[in-house]
Amino acid sequence: MSSTLLEQYLRIQIAVTAYASDLRERMREQAGQTTVEWLVIMVGLTALAAALVGTGVWGSVASGIASAVGTLITKTIGHAV
Repeated sequence: MSSTLLEQYLRIQIAVTAYASDLRERMREQAGQTTVEWLVIMVGLTALAAALVGTGVWGSVASGIASAVGTLITKTIGHAV
């Protein structure tokens, strides 16, 4: 094996090892970022739900859902008999 070929092989091996090491490090850093993003989303959804509860919107939404489910059940029972 020529010395040039051996030198090129070693350079490639070192480059691939460095790339894999950098990739692992970036993946470790991103894992914490994903957790923070999900936490922000959950806090936002909780704040939205609290605002809707505070304004009384959930009462009308619950009544509408109950009415729709009741209508579906009535129609289903009527067709089943």
